[in-house]
Amino acid sequence: MSSPVLPPNAPLILDLEAATEHEAIRAVCGLLNGNPDVKDVVRFTEAVFERQKINPPLLGSGIAMPHARTPLVKEVVFAVARCVHPVPFGDSATPVRLIFLYGIPPHRVAEHLARTAALARKLNNPAVIKGLLEATDAVAFFELLS
Repeated sequence: MSSPVLPPNAPLILDLEAATEHEAIRAVCGLLNGNPDVKDVVRFTEAVFERQKINPPLLGSGIAMPHARTPLVKEVVFAVARCVHPVPFGDSATPVRLIFLYGIPPHRVAEHLARTAALARKLNNPAVIKGLLEATDAVAFFELLS
């Protein structure tokens, strides 16, 4: 049985206003506040920032996939945002509009890698990216990724 690329109930912001990478990531991590699979959102956010320092995962086409592999999450968690305006990410200030954030516990790394690969394949299609940028609601957004 295969898992969906992203669960259709993943928290989503369709109109994120952010000026910096840190501001955007903090907002997307904030969507996980109250998620029972996240032990500590503040420390999880710090773990994501630490991972960003190493090598920010940028797919091109305005897509970032910040994440942390950490015991601060019990199960794989996701949060997604579409930025109203491009946000500069990484040392190269790569403009990003779509953010797919993951939290991965150490015992679920294989699942994370499989989902990341499946998502990257979907996002390799310019029509999917265009649709995600134009989706008017969460249902339309996640249908493009099913």
